[in-house]
Amino acid sequence: MARVAIILAAIGRAVRREVGTFGSLGGNNFVFFIALMMYGAAQSGVEPKSSYPPLLFLLIVLMFPLSSDPLEKIPASRLGLWPLTPSERVQLRALSILLSPVLWIAAALFVFKRIRPAIAIAFLTALIGVQVIAMVARGLLARAPRFDALKFVPPLPGKLGGLVRNNVRQIFQVLDFYIALILAAGACAYRAFAAKPEPEAFPILSVMIALTLSTYAQVLFGLDRTSSALTRYRLFPLHGWQVLLAKDIAFLAVLLVLVLPVDPLPGLAFGLFALAAGHHASVLEKIPLRHWRFSGGRAFIGVVQCVGGFMLGISTHRVSPLYAAAAAGLYAVSLAFYGWRLGKVHVNGM
Repeated sequence: MARVAIILAAIGRAVRREVGTFGSLGGNNFVFFIALMMYGAAQSGVEPKSSYPPLLFLLIVLMFPLSSDPLEKIPASRLGLWPLTPSERVQLRALSILLSPVLWIAAALFVFKRIRPAIAIAFLTALIGVQVIAMVARGLLARAPRFDALKFVPPLPGKLGGLVRNNVRQIFQVLDFYIALILAAGACAYRAFAAKPEPEAFPILSVMIALTLSTYAQVLFGLDRTSSALTRYRLFPLHGWQVLLAKDIAFLAVLLVLVLPVDPLPGLAFGLFALAAGHHASVLEKIPLRHWRFSGGRAFIGVVQCVGGFMLGISTHRVSPLYAAAAAGLYAVSLAFYGWRLGKVHVNGM
């Protein structure tokens, strides 16, 4: 049993380090939005029902990277060489389940007093379903030829086409995109299958889709900092504003595809303002970003993005499309200024 305890302690440290890589959630605008809804419900002494759908979307996306077997932290070849008895291996298998973050999240749902047991059970069922899907998918991928969906992003023409394509591929490797995709799919399903869909719901949904991607506007160069991309940017015959524009085009193109079947103009107005406000952090602050994790930015900038984006997006729908033009004007000013600053950063090194 002592040997099992030592191995479990090592696995626990590995799991804790992996969970720590999700710390960027603390600076994510979508998480801020959920926390605000739950805080408002708690202050009112009611069940936070309005926060359940976005919280479920967040947990579903989060569970895929967290659903790995804790024992997978140990290479199979090394585990096979350890002098463990059959009973110790059974104990290790059984007790390692307790280290799964999925179990911790399920326990937290039952402990939280404002959530009814039936809702907690529904959440737990969804989490188990996601974990089963992830396990089956990993098994199929292990037996199938290497498949890379990112290579299906088509080549794009023009001087910036290659950069735009690469930046689209980067967005697909950030978990924010998959929450936005779920929201967009849900909005399309609501439009297609609801008996009488509420017209006023679609601009709100479009703005929400933009909000889920807005934090990424603060870390446009986040994934580049883990590679040699920043060095290549300095070698390209491009101005700083062109490099920044390529990233913005990729962001807006992905956003447009998601909001086009919902209500494109409010979402794009939000997205343009999110970029205008997020350029400061993207260009001047070295905020890290890991593949297959959520974006995390600065809280103050996130508040500015959300408040300004909501105002411009909803005003675009309810008052005049000129508010979208105003968002585009703010974006153009931000692109010119921070593109110039990026050029100076290129000279001095990022």
